[in-house]
Amino acid sequence: MVQSLNIQGKGRFLLNNGCVLGCYPSPNLYHGEFYLEARHSTAKINIGERVFINNNANIIADRTSITIGDDTLIGPNFICFDSNFHSLHPAKRLSSDYNCKPVNIGCNVFIGANVIILQGVSIGDNSVIGAGSIISQDVPANVIVKAVQGLAFFDLK
Repeated sequence: MVQSLNIQGKGRFLLNNGCVLGCYPSPNLYHGEFYLEARHSTAKINIGERVFINNNANIIADRTSITIGDDTLIGPNFICFDSNFHSLHPAKRLSSDYNCKPVNIGCNVFIGANVIILQGVSIGDNSVIGAGSIISQDVPANVIVKAVQGLAFFDLK
């Protein structure tokens, strides 16, 4: 680990061998922080072996899990949540009545800068997520996703 690391919550964390959290030289090394939170006792964050995550990541597992597979590379300003943290129903917005869904990022995935991965998403092995993408639905293995309106898949073959 290189960047300041802030770990919060009542859940479990598994940081496997060779994972790197933060990077020198890269923007915001000394001015930001790497934030990991497994908020409730049921929450889990599992970061695989040889995973490299650049500076200013925010990874929050509220009630379920976030798993990042081995050999995955992630650019700066990465955001990943298993929850919306509030109900989408207007009358329940301030209650604790909301859903969480696990996130699973496969092995050997390459995620560019400023990417947001939302609850319930699975990303298949060997895929590439382009910079600035917001991923709100599953991504198959071996594809490239570009930041455009909606999702655009491109086969890696």
